[in-house]
Amino acid sequence: MNTLIIKKVLVHMIDFEHRKIHLSDDFATINDTTQDYYRKKMEKAFNSNQLKELTVPSLHEMLLRADQMFESDDNFKAQAKEITEKFFALGSVIEAMPNCDMLYVEAYCDGDHVMAALKLNYKRVPVSVVDGGNVRITIAQTLPGQGAPVDEAIIVNGDRRTVSLIEKKYSIDGKMQTYLNEKWIKGEEKLTDREKLSAMKRVVRKAEKNYLPFANKAMPMLKQELKNKVEHQEVIKPVEIVENVLKDDYQTSTESTDKLKDLGVGQDDTLNGMALSASLDRCKIETDNHIVIQMDVDTYVAGTAFTIVDQPDGKTSITIKDIESYTVK
Repeated sequence: MNTLIIKKVLVHMIDFEHRKIHLSDDFATINDTTQDYYRKKMEKAFNSNQLKELTVPSLHEMLLRADQMFESDDNFKAQAKEITEKFFALGSVIEAMPNCDMLYVEAYCDGDHVMAALKLNYKRVPVSVVDGGNVRITIAQTLPGQGAPVDEAIIVNGDRRTVSLIEKKYSIDGKMQTYLNEKWIKGEEKLTDREKLSAMKRVVRKAEKNYLPFANKAMPMLKQELKNKVEHQEVIKPVEIVENVLKDDYQTSTESTDKLKDLGVGQDDTLNGMALSASLDRCKIETDNHIVIQMDVDTYVAGTAFTIVDQPDGKTSITIKDIESYTVK
């Protein structure tokens, strides 16, 4: 997500502890004090590697609700109330469901008209209180901070006609599982960005293991390809990335991209660069005698700062070259 224009915000509160819903009469004020929080929560939701798009019918409930919310303020409030009541009904039968604020946001994201329902679960934190003549520490419930991830969300893109979810696992019927899609939305799930990246790493590691020319090279090259795409703000297509990494061997490239598709990553699927880990910039060499050498991934792929030599006795020597100075940390 590059640009975000927030049009309106409505906040409701669900008190699962006392089984009550507190509805706001008016839209929230967007000012210097609050806009950073709303913006950061939206960014956290849109850039989450847990955000998954669903395949839903063209007349799906959430698409129709979003259309209503775009039409007028009264419709926005009416639909937000009904969605809050739905969250309350579902959450009331789940053990240990935390109290939460429901943040409803109408916005334009990279030019697309979107409606987001963000469920901000309260966190339990220690606080100091004055009780009579004594100061004591107790546990209070509070909203998550700006930098905290969004635990649950429904995001509807009105222009692209898509519905996406962030789900959290709770203890349901004795096991940890999600509930939003299964109990309510009922869409066909596409892979999350985290799952797509995991599939990419899986097929590339197999290529490294099974095809000698790619040994210890393919994974750093994968990181480098992703890093370059992010830096140049280019569209990141997993199938295209894997093809580029393994292009020196047509058979390996073809087998790997076919395997990627078998794992659920489509030809036109994309990754959100903002959701990728900063660790993609770094590459580590770890030896069996617990020595770790870390460097920029570009340096590793270039191969000019070190040499790896196989010795006659079957062991390996690693030499770091052209060092002017070093420090011990």
